Amino acid sequence: MSVSKNKSEQLLQRFDFAKKQNLDLMEEIEQYARDHNAFDTPFMQGYTFKTSLQALQKEKDIVFNDENRKVVLDVKEDLNELDFLITKIEEQINHYGEIRMGLNIYFKSIN
Repeated sequence: MSVSKNKSEQLLQRFDFAKKQNLDLMEEIEQYARDHNAFDTPFMQGYTFKTSLQALQKEKDIVFNDENRKVVLDVKEDLNELDFLITKIEEQINHYGEIRMGLNIYFKSIN
């Protein structure tokens, strides 16, 4: 990421990255569950593949939708909440990393 990016550009970049992470995780989880008939199999912190897919889909529908992206595109650089929004999206990206780690641990435990 370029140091010269303003906060609104940084917010858009983080939003798009988090949305991609969400979609990639959904695809990976669904593919594995379908291939192994494992939708009801627990894999992380009480989540099954099915419930984790439902949670990711809900996040996508509520947070990472086209309407919210338009809001991000139109955000004013001097908006006081920009740092807060960037931080919240980065927390979500970190959470996706935790889910990915949980998947990796699960995959290693079955091999």
